[in-house]
Amino acid sequence: MKLHRINAVIVRHVYESRRNFDRVVDMIWWPVLDIVMWGFFTVYLAHSNRLQPNVVSCLLGGIILWGTFYSFQRDMAVGFIDELWCRNLINLFSTPLTLAEYMAGLLTVCLMKVMVGLTAASAIAWAAYSFDIIPWLPKFIPYMANLLLFALALGIAITGMIFRYTTKVQALAWGFAGLLMPVSCVMYPISSLPKWLQDIAWAMPTAHSFEGMRGLLNGGQFSPMHFWWGLGLNLVYFAIAIAFFAWIYEKARNRGLLVKQE
Repeated sequence: MKLHRINAVIVRHVYESRRNFDRVVDMIWWPVLDIVMWGFFTVYLAHSNRLQPNVVSCLLGGIILWGTFYSFQRDMAVGFIDELWCRNLINLFSTPLTLAEYMAGLLTVCLMKVMVGLTAASAIAWAAYSFDIIPWLPKFIPYMANLLLFALALGIAITGMIFRYTTKVQALAWGFAGLLMPVSCVMYPISSLPKWLQDIAWAMPTAHSFEGMRGLLNGGQFSPMHFWWGLGLNLVYFAIAIAFFAWIYEKARNRGLLVKQE
């Protein structure tokens, strides 16, 4: 892997984001809108004496972290879809750029976008609802790392699907994470789910991350169990995603699908 080629991928996406209003909307508008909408809802419940203050913090913290997870997963897949929309795939892979270098550059860009969205959502939560997530971030870092690793695995798997089926399945980039939200237990504990859904939730790294986060906000300690279970599941899903992507990429290349996608 060559750093200058990875940097070229980063610069390509940075230039595109600066001049594309859609990317600004995805990066800032939706995280801010989520925290505004759900923030007012939690404030309403708190003023009606339906929620304790720590529950409000759990809800707002969960919304911010879910937005981080969703944005990272979406941007990983959408970054590749951009190449299809721009008919730029052949231009990229006719150069010495390797697939690993391209993915490393795209990963870096997605991390930059996530940090922008996280900063914007955190600023709104502090200004509008007096919820400051910054003091909690050091304790949240292990759980956030698990969220981002799972989002990366999903993004790689979805990108592999797009390699094979092109824009016919592009809706997965925006919609797949939403399917996982009910069993990720973003704003409620796993115990609130029916028993058969609890079994599915325990297999989600996201559910372990949000359970750990709620424990911290409720005055508890860092939970090694939730961290290590989340990390272990992530390693399994990440290995599956890499193997799936490598297999489908080679299949697409051998069948000449990369050229046909243009």
